[in-house]
Order: sequence, then C-alpha cells, then structure tokens
Amino acid sequence: MIRRWLTYIALVLGCVIAIAPFVVTILASIKTTGELVQGIFSLPEEAQWKNYVEAWNQGRFGRFFLNSIIVVVAVVIPSVVFSAMTGFAFARFRFRGSGFIFAYLLLGLVIPLQALVVPLYYVLRELGLLDSLWALILPQIAMSMSFGTLLMRQAFLSIPKEIMEAAIVDGASSWTTLWQIMYPLARPMIGTLSLMFFIWTWNEFLLPLVVNIDPKYHTLPVGLLYFQERWTSNIPIVAAGATIIFLPLVAMFLLFQRQLIEGITQGAVKG
Repeated sequence: MIRRWLTYIALVLGCVIAIAPFVVTILASIKTTGELVQGIFSLPEEAQWKNYVEAWNQGRFGRFFLNSIIVVVAVVIPSVVFSAMTGFAFARFRFRGSGFIFAYLLLGLVIPLQALVVPLYYVLRELGLLDSLWALILPQIAMSMSFGTLLMRQAFLSIPKEIMEAAIVDGASSWTTLWQIMYPLARPMIGTLSLMFFIWTWNEFLLPLVVNIDPKYHTLPVGLLYFQERWTSNIPIVAAGATIIFLPLVAMFLLFQRQLIEGITQGAVKG
C-alpha cells in the first residue's frame, strides 16, 4: 500500500511539473500586465481575449501559421510513406549490402542538426532553395527517414512472417503486401510515428531560422522569436503568441493519444 501511494504521489508530481508551464502561459495570456504582477497562478478579473487578437494581427501569426501547416503536411505524409517503404524493405528482404545501407541510414540518429546546418545552408544556396518553404520541407523529410525507417522496420518485424508468406502464395505482389496487408497491421505504430513527426516539424526552430531570412517564409517558432523581441515588455501578448503555437500540439496529442499509447505499448511488448 505504501509503495502504491508513493507511486501515485510521484505520478501526480510529474503531471504537475509537466502541466504547470502550460497553465502559467495560458493564464498569463488572458491577464493584464498589472494582474500578472499580482501572481502567476491568480485568475484575472476579466479574461483579456484581445491579447490573442493583438498577437495574431501584430505578430502576423496568420502567415506563420499557414507556413507551419504547409510544412508539417508536406513533411509528415512523405516521411511516413517513405519510412514504411524502407522499413518494409529492410524487415522482409535480404539483399547485398542491406546491413551496411541500414547502418549508414541510422547515422542520421547520432548526427545532430547543429552539425549539419552550416553545410546544409550552402547546399540549399547552390540549389537556389533559400528563402522558400522547400528549404524546410526537403531537409526535414531526409532527417526523418532514419528514425522512421528504424521504427517501421521493428513494427514490420513484429508481424508474423506467415502472414506475408500467405499473401505471396495467394499471388500478392510486394507492393500489395505492403499497403494492403502489412500497413494496416502496423497502423498503431504509424499513428505514433505520424504524431512524432508532427511534433518535431511543428517545433523545429534552428533550420527555419538559418535557411529563411525573408519573414514571408518564417514558421511559428521563428515568428514568435521576432515577435518576442518586439513585445518584450508586454508579457501577456507574448504569452498569447506562445499559446497560439502550442495549442495545436496539445489538440493533436489529445486526438491521437490512444494511437500513441497503443503504438508505444506494441513496440514495448513485441520489440
């Protein structure tokens, strides 16, 4: 009983530590500056929803929000599709050099973006892709392939080989086997991977900051940086801008938390 209560207390403390920054930011975004000084957890006398309107208009968050949506969709969908294809190939086929190629692909997991951003900048400049959304989409698809391939390979390896062999006996091609049989069976892991790619792409800061100087191509994290520099003295407005950024992440997590937990559980049990 004591161990159980200690576990519950630890879980509650962990939840409080994780949720407190979001609560503080949301409360700060609907207060005046004077009310913010009175206490970070105090409730405002009247919610200042105009802070969101002012942040949206003054910070040009509409443009940044659209850029983030375009980049996320253009990165997540191809990354998941390509990861499923490469993961299936490494899981179910043996060909010359497959081990070396797989190990080479996994180097993307150990090399940080900070070490790649400078040479990547010059490559994109030579290709004429600087100050464009393509400068964000193409590199992030490539950087997602290492983790995506590893995760999908493990997901496909956890599926019994007899299912694939039965499909081959019935005359199904490799393409049909992947998309009509293996892909649906690995759907929980695919949902987990999609949510991870969404979070990583939405929060990406360094790459958009380096490769896009034109504000027309900024995403929300970079847009918030310049907005914060302008409104440093007005914390409620800055908090409203920060809330605009993380609310879509919270909404996506709440919508797909079941798939995320199921995918993680599947990997823990079958991995």
